[in-house]
Amino acid sequence: MEITEFSQPEIEVVLSKVRIIKKEIGAYQKHMFTDYGDYIIQLTNGRIRIYPEEIRFGNELLPERAKDIAFRFRLAK
Repeated sequence: MEITEFSQPEIEVVLSKVRIIKKEIGAYQKHMFTDYGDYIIQLTNGRIRIYPEEIRFGNELLPERAKDIAFRFRLAK
C-alpha cells in the first residue's frame, strides 16, 4: 500500500466539498495518518475520518463520496 502524506490545503479542498452537505462541520485544526491507512481530521467542533483516495479526488470528489464523508463526522462531546 502506498502511504502518502497529504497537506492541509489538499484536505481543506475535501472539507469544503463536504461542508456543502453538512454545514456544521467545523474548521480544520490538524490531521494525522492512522495505523488503519486513513486520516483523522481534527476540527474545531469534532473530527472526521477521510481515506487517502478521497483526498486524491480533490475538486473531482463525487457528491456521493462527499455524503459518505459527511456521515463520518463526529461532533465533540
